[in-house]
Amino acid sequence: MKKRRMSTMLLVSAMLMLAVTGKAQSHGNRLSLGVGALYEKGFDATIAVEHETNNHNAWEYFANGYVKWSEDETAGHVTKDSFWNNYRTWGLGIAYKPCVVRSRNQYGCLRIGASGGSDTHEFVGWTNVGYEHNYVLRHGCQLYWQVKTDVCINGRDLFRTGLVLGIKFPTGAR
Repeated sequence: MKKRRMSTMLLVSAMLMLAVTGKAQSHGNRLSLGVGALYEKGFDATIAVEHETNNHNAWEYFANGYVKWSEDETAGHVTKDSFWNNYRTWGLGIAYKPCVVRSRNQYGCLRIGASGGSDTHEFVGWTNVGYEHNYVLRHGCQLYWQVKTDVCINGRDLFRTGLVLGIKFPTGAR
């Protein structure tokens, strides 16, 4: 009788373990916000939704805004008008991010993508290449830094390269 009860308890325990799933920081969706400085005299802001697939690989769907400032020729320094009204672009895009480095509570991904938008006058396109490193915090939030390079098509800048810092929040959708 004792042996039968023990085997029943083991069977019930095994069934419970199979029914409970663990997530281990993968297959989640996140909303991210990043801001950064780009060469030469550029400021960049990105809002993105990231869908993680197997092994921390991810797809990112993003909206991006870019401002290139200059000095006001009459004032001799950067003014509000010379910052906001010099050259601006916005774009929508997609990027694939394969994971290349993983360790405890951090991982790094290449970022390869394309986007298109406008410079307020005509269509502008970009190819996006870079590296992103993520640090996992409590409750699924993440801090990240990203080194990025954009090759511009039909824009004033041919290359835009720089550093972006940001935060990612889990959306709860899986």
